[in-house]
Amino acid sequence: MDDQEQLTPARIGQILEALALDGQFYADNVYDKSRYNRIHELARKLGRVSADAPLLSPVAPITPKVGVDGAVIDHDTVLLIQRKDTAKWALPGGAVEVGEQPSHAVVREVEEETGIRMKPDEVVGVFDNWMDRQVIAHHLYHIVIRGHKTGGEITPQPEEILAVGWFNMAQLPPADAFHPGHYDRVLKALRGVVGYVD
Repeated sequence: MDDQEQLTPARIGQILEALALDGQFYADNVYDKSRYNRIHELARKLGRVSADAPLLSPVAPITPKVGVDGAVIDHDTVLLIQRKDTAKWALPGGAVEVGEQPSHAVVREVEEETGIRMKPDEVVGVFDNWMDRQVIAHHLYHIVIRGHKTGGEITPQPEEILAVGWFNMAQLPPADAFHPGHYDRVLKALRGVVGYVD
């Protein structure tokens, strides 16, 4: 079943409601809270849910979020990005959107950030960002997915990325030049680890 077949009005309503609940939780002013409340109302109308029915999405927004990191391998090299916010190196990746499969999210994030297209092959592991740093904005579980390059050309996304490059084991930047947790993930990806769990 493809994405279009799954996106019924009820399913779209559920996705929009989840986004609205998340927005209501993190909004820090009355204007944004009002907008997310309106999106929530429209989501329930789209899904044809009565006003007194339970929430379409039973998941509270305070649960950990899910991110994906793409370990794109080309021969003996791995694709790395240098983040603009910290100037640290990392695997390309980002948040999984509501209603999006992790395998689709990693392909999207890698291409958005680097211009490189990939095909996912296997899961290196699931990593908990509470283990990587002392202060965090959100509690995240990172799914590191190894895959191979299928096309594209290096085109760094200018708002978030300083540089993109291919590195073999001997060429990796030093561990302290990596965004928290990413040096270990890169090593595991290059060494062929599969199914690691924090």
